[in-house]
Amino acid sequence: MAGIDITSFEKGLDWNDYQVGTVCLLHDIGRFDQALLGSFSDIKTGFDHALMGSEMVKNHEFMEFEVVGINKKSVVESVRHHSAFSYQGDDVYAKLTRDADKLALLRTMPEILAVKVEEYSNNGVTEEALRAYKAGTMVRNEDINTKADLLLAWLGWESDFNFSKTESCFVSEGIKEWMMGEVALLGVMV
Repeated sequence: MAGIDITSFEKGLDWNDYQVGTVCLLHDIGRFDQALLGSFSDIKTGFDHALMGSEMVKNHEFMEFEVVGINKKSVVESVRHHSAFSYQGDDVYAKLTRDADKLALLRTMPEILAVKVEEYSNNGVTEEALRAYKAGTMVRNEDINTKADLLLAWLGWESDFNFSKTESCFVSEGIKEWMMGEVALLGVMV
């Protein structure tokens, strides 16, 4: 849904709807193997689901891709880079996949936070997380130690959005305001 929300607004690009659907559907294909390890966390499992997923797509023959004009190399790149800390390439579908994944996750943050809250301390914010957020960059996973750090990391995704519609949804759907409120409740001023 997030991918379609973005592409329906970003009219200046000639989107292949089949390619949009494919990258959005397959971006987490590596999670199926990861689930067998008992967690969906790349850090906890030591399993890079994006790399594994891209290899799965790369090694599978999808004859249907050619029929509907899907660029397999672009799908592989989109899957491979969708959860990387940063993406320096220029593939528009890889950028879309990154934004759509972030937007879909951001839309479910209250539910995710309710589950993850036990993993993090409510005590303060680390200097590294606060510095990264204030600098307008993303917070690195290794710098997330408190609930406030986690919220700043999610808020920091805004600095990595590729499309104006992603930003628009982040603000207009109240996601940013909710997160800023949660950070303030923890006594952290940003």
